[in-house]
Amino acid sequence: MIDQASKLRTMVKDKNMDNPIKIYSILSGKGGVGKTNFSINLGIKLQQMGKKVLILDADIGMSNANIMLGMSPSVNLFQAIVGNTSLSNIIKTGPEGIDLISGGSDLFFMEDLNKESQEKAMEALKGLGVYDIIIIDNGAGISKQSLTFTDFAHEVILVSTPEPTAIMDAYRVLKAISIYKLKKQVKIVINQVPDISIGREAYNKLLNTANQFLDIELENLGFIFSDIRVNKAIMEQNPIVLRYPNSLASENIDKISKNLLGNKDFDYNVSSLKQLGNRIIKFFR
Repeated sequence: MIDQASKLRTMVKDKNMDNPIKIYSILSGKGGVGKTNFSINLGIKLQQMGKKVLILDADIGMSNANIMLGMSPSVNLFQAIVGNTSLSNIIKTGPEGIDLISGGSDLFFMEDLNKESQEKAMEALKGLGVYDIIIIDNGAGISKQSLTFTDFAHEVILVSTPEPTAIMDAYRVLKAISIYKLKKQVKIVINQVPDISIGREAYNKLLNTANQFLDIELENLGFIFSDIRVNKAIMEQNPIVLRYPNSLASENIDKISKNLLGNKDFDYNVSSLKQLGNRIIKFFR
């Protein structure tokens, strides 16, 4: 992961880019905190706000964003790269026009591909079109894949619940990000909050510990309150921002989305999927 990350950081930055893409890496310290559900609903809300959004389901071996969206992609990005399927087969369009790509369990074998296969990967990515926002839904916990995508993204959003075990695991993710110097700032979303005081307490635990022990800055992006309609929407395979748009959780996600769009600072930009393809190929060399 360190070698891949260092290669990525040394890539040339293009200062003359129009239509920049913003890439978010969504993380969680443990499973069951609502990370994937948040990623999906955030993407749909941003799409409703006029942004063209692509979700990359990078939860290696545990991809389930398609299930929550009521979609059934049978192929993934890696299969297109190695030539087992066409590019048009891997892009699935979901609610509100949001696009989804499954990375596939073999995604990180890309580094073992020969030069010709890597070039095919770049050509495939060039054809994906232009997006405003890419959301990478990583697997839970700390892994080579999640840390690599964290370094690759512009910004990181860490999702946790107020439970002590979830907060502890979230801190471990922050510690890894700090140790490897992947990011200077991480945005925090506390999910499944019963009331505002517990949400603030959970965030402050992370903030105070990070301030004391880590070289990293935290930003409270927002709280998502406990809402029985979240589970109902999941069971119905219909994102809550669409199924129950006036619910408390939907209102929380709406506010978080507006907070993100209000942040115009980019660490680096890519102007199209052509540049994104170039970054990924260099990333694995």
